[in-house]
Amino acid sequence: MYELQHTAPTAEESTKFSLRAYKGIDVGLGHDDPGATIARTLEQKYPGHLILIQSGKFLQGYDRTAYTLYTLKQYKLKLVGTTSEPHIRVGFPIGNFNRRLWQLVQEFGIPYVVSLGSQAEGRVVYVSQHPELDSAVLTAVSDAVVAEVIHDLQQRGALNKASAKALLANPDTSVFKLKSQAQDLDLQLLQDIIRMPRDLRATHGENLRACMARIMRGVFAYGLEDNKTQLLKGISADVDLVKHYLVQGQRLSKLKAEFEHRAGLAVELGRLVGGLIRTNAVQP
Repeated sequence: MYELQHTAPTAEESTKFSLRAYKGIDVGLGHDDPGATIARTLEQKYPGHLILIQSGKFLQGYDRTAYTLYTLKQYKLKLVGTTSEPHIRVGFPIGNFNRRLWQLVQEFGIPYVVSLGSQAEGRVVYVSQHPELDSAVLTAVSDAVVAEVIHDLQQRGALNKASAKALLANPDTSVFKLKSQAQDLDLQLLQDIIRMPRDLRATHGENLRACMARIMRGVFAYGLEDNKTQLLKGISADVDLVKHYLVQGQRLSKLKAEFEHRAGLAVELGRLVGGLIRTNAVQP
């Protein structure tokens, strides 16, 4: 078996944390997710342990281990596997796994198993053997809890797919139009500003860019904003300010741009924003 020199604990670390290495453990091969199959095999042999499997430059934990790390350390959960055999997984870079794991051991007293290496080159399995560690901690995470988390992630994924499908099937929505109109106006004004003389670009152009920057930020923040009406009112005020600067630009003899076209884009953007304000106002 092959032992990774750069990730294996030192002799001092092994003594301090009572690690024992078991070479040549048969951890099997997975069909949908090899890491999940290896983790399941090790969990049966070492119940109540955090099980972490090396995959390239990452250590990954599955199901019970994943939920534990998510709950205690807020690691991000990911749904993996197949439809018939789904799993939840967390992962972090292998380079600093000693620090991460041993802080977890010291803080919560949970024993762990780490499988380093690869199927092709062989694996080395390290098992913590400290007498003060409590393997009963992980028993609180039942199979039902893991199944519930998997179901929740599946439901979220289904909702996200349905939303994306609806947007792609019906792109002519108010929010889609709002983004498209704002992006079009932003591009046209940027092209105008680039062609401005230097002195006008530093004054009139900067005013336009500042307004458009606020508008674009508001448009892209719309989907995440709780107080949508207030956000839209801010966008509307900035659209009016853009229209003011466009009218002002007509009086600047040095500035040559298609003001009527740009003003038309700004008016249409303002109309879309106004429609969304009215829509949000009548919603319960």
